Amino acid sequence: MHILRWNTILFVAGSLFWYLAAGLLLYAVFAPVKVESEEEMSIRQAALQNTGTKKAELPSIATFATVWHTPLQMPVFDAPPPPPPPEIKPEPPKLNAKLMATAVDRGQPTAMLKIPSGRFVTLRVGETFDNDPGTARIVAIDGKQVTLQFEGFDEQITIGMGQ
Repeated sequence: MHILRWNTILFVAGSLFWYLAAGLLLYAVFAPVKVESEEEMSIRQAALQNTGTKKAELPSIATFATVWHTPLQMPVFDAPPPPPPPEIKPEPPKLNAKLMATAVDRGQPTAMLKIPSGRFVTLRVGETFDNDPGTARIVAIDGKQVTLQFEGFDEQITIGMGQ
């Protein structure tokens, strides 16, 4: 837009505001003021009081006594429950066998173990051996690692561990 057009728009807007201000001032000075007489005011107040709405009776101060002794700075929400006690897991039983080697025999992985009796045994997945005390079962043979299940616990032993 050109500067001339902006000047024209601003001049017209400013003139309208001044005319509006002058008109409000003249209205405030010359407008008629209606004043009610005391009779009209008393009639209006009597009509308001007879509308049928009665003020509710307020309770006595003694009913608020219980609130006075309430600590109001307590949190509005319930506190979160305390955390559950830590779960105590039983100590897994001691496995006395040692893994000596793993091999693949006819396509099936096997593990060579030294059992607590001092003997060396070669076992496959699913076979069991006697531990001192209890019985252990081979669950999986994976490279240099064997997973055993002993009294409800799974334990992994590796070649060279505990030698």
